[in-house]
Amino acid sequence: MAVSWAARRLLDRYAVDPTTVTWQWESMAVDVVLRYGSRSDAEALLPVFLDDPGAREQLIPVFARHGDAGVAERLLEASVRAGRLRDGVPAGVLHAVGCLGCESAERMLWEHVEGGYDESVSACLGLAHLPCRDLRAEIAEALERHVGSHLFPEFLPVLATKTGDPTWLKRLVEWGEGAASTDCNGGLILGIALHGDAGRAAFTRLLWNPRWEAYGGGTGSDRWAYVGARALSLGTAELYKDLVARLTSGTGADDPWHCIRTFASLLRHRVERRWLGLRMVADRDESSEALCSLLFDWSTPHEDDSLIGLAGRVLDRDDPLITTLYHLEELLRSEVGHELELRTIASR
Repeated sequence: MAVSWAARRLLDRYAVDPTTVTWQWESMAVDVVLRYGSRSDAEALLPVFLDDPGAREQLIPVFARHGDAGVAERLLEASVRAGRLRDGVPAGVLHAVGCLGCESAERMLWEHVEGGYDESVSACLGLAHLPCRDLRAEIAEALERHVGSHLFPEFLPVLATKTGDPTWLKRLVEWGEGAASTDCNGGLILGIALHGDAGRAAFTRLLWNPRWEAYGGGTGSDRWAYVGARALSLGTAELYKDLVARLTSGTGADDPWHCIRTFASLLRHRVERRWLGLRMVADRDESSEALCSLLFDWSTPHEDDSLIGLAGRVLDRDDPLITTLYHLEELLRSEVGHELELRTIASR
């Protein structure tokens, strides 16, 4: 398969005029490669990354999403010495080699779990893709050591399912509703979701529970709540139905602001459609047109029964969250137009 146009543009700019590769432009180009690229893109961009890993950190998700075992081996060979990341190599490499199913890296990833924040998060997300059979006891011991703590290696709970002990689901919920800081609960949220059907009810409850602050953008809880919803195949339409039921039945009446803000955070991630970072979690193919109609169209000309109308009835009229919803409507309608353009071009 040929290298994509976006990847070629990255390669050209890196080679001809690196000063034009601003962080913002590189981020947009990489996002296009993530959405529409292929293994050829990962293989073409890998030498550029290995030449200067610290300056090309944004390329790592391309390798994680579009790479293969060969890419993983080359990343390991160039990035790891004596079981540790070389100086100057971004921690995201740990995530990437795990994403690519490199079981030989399990022990090395585990050795980074209780390191610095970036190393720990990347190592845990990498290990989430691997069997971890030989690490089962060590993972259980680490969880036991930290359970109930206020602060802890944030994504260690993502590995709870690797222990083979189903009682960890209840313990993760109690941990998040007890001592855990909301600055440090993204891993708990995702860890609960990764329990699959057994964790679905607990995950849905935590979304609407103010204690969890699942809308937290600064802490990253909103991102992992969205990834968790995708892991459980909870679509935006299903979540909206739950929101409406809670607000109209009084279930969420104690804190409607929290419920609406959480849904708005989940919707923002759906509109942005960034790569989720977990190969086992598919980005659900939801029609933007159908979502736009569901969330923002009025069912009759006489009453605004859209998401914005619902929010307007339970929040103060000047609440900034209302403005956020209008902005999300604008973004989603723009995406509908973009989808129509792509279909028109494809049909020529």
